[in-house]
Amino acid sequence: MNIKNYTTLIRGILYVQEIIRCKSINKAAEENNIKASNLSLIISNFEKEIGFKRSSQGCMPTKQGCKIAELAVELKEQIQKMSNWHENMCQKNRMLNIYVSPNMELTDWSDFEKNHPTIKLNFVEEDIMADIKISNTPPVNPSEKYTELHIGGSLRQKIWICCNERNPKALEFFDFIVAKLLLLYDQSKL
Repeated sequence: MNIKNYTTLIRGILYVQEIIRCKSINKAAEENNIKASNLSLIISNFEKEIGFKRSSQGCMPTKQGCKIAELAVELKEQIQKMSNWHENMCQKNRMLNIYVSPNMELTDWSDFEKNHPTIKLNFVEEDIMADIKISNTPPVNPSEKYTELHIGGSLRQKIWICCNERNPKALEFFDFIVAKLLLLYDQSKL
């Protein structure tokens, strides 16, 4: 069975369970924001296979339909667990760990948070946990990707910015820092 078939089967089972729970196609359709005619069409193939009977009093499950409804409840619980896990992962991914070398200071970072309200900056004391590392010493790990910037007028200061390129939010903050540094450099030349 391929993914498309699994998706169709899961959708049908979940709709059948809703129909059995509501005892009505119309009520199940209304609660799930679907037209009753579309819901009827979706479950028509499942009606005989899965087991429920339509009547003027509503929809009643057969013995096999009751078993399917029980399994559908378990399926919904598993889907909810996956959804909760995904939401938790998204929450974690909204936080960016930033390391700034102790002899440096990062100013104006609040501008980034204003323009990116869904991303929380978390300044960490150890660079091992950082998505972005800002330092005036080169990275210890030679395989680590970084950008080296030279800023200043008569006195040259090197700054290394290492970025976790797999994290799109880290790339956004990296771009923000580089833009700020380049703007600062342009102003110092005036």
